[in-house]
Amino acid sequence: MSDTSMTIAQAAEKLNVSTRTIRRYIKAGRLKADLINGPFGEEYRIRELPDDLHKTEGVDKSGQTALDSHDPAAGASGDMLAVFRELQEKNLALAAQLGAATERVRHLEGQLKQLTDGKPPKSPWWQKWYADIKSRLNGRKKETEE
Repeated sequence: MSDTSMTIAQAAEKLNVSTRTIRRYIKAGRLKADLINGPFGEEYRIRELPDDLHKTEGVDKSGQTALDSHDPAAGASGDMLAVFRELQEKNLALAAQLGAATERVRHLEGQLKQLTDGKPPKSPWWQKWYADIKSRLNGRKKETEE
């Protein structure tokens, strides 16, 4: 499929992918592009869209692509599907752990609010600690002076 000098946006529209995907294709060498001077600086121009990029779209019999049907496993091999399922399970487990941790944080924040009556302390703990040590030291100095 040969087209004359199209922009990244035009190529993305033709392949039904995002402009970021086109940039990734260029960086990976899957898509040949020339860097030219444009009105706002350097920009890529794509001369040709290889046929193998169209095959990765995963068009089914109804004409929908994997992006249209939102099926991330469309066109994947058995090994890829196994890895995908494993990652999905890990993702769900991590999401559950995150939910539990978030709930624990909320619970602890509630306990802290009850302890402080919802008001922040008037002075930081270290200032109280420093003042206590200072008063003890001043008390010892007075005892030694007398």
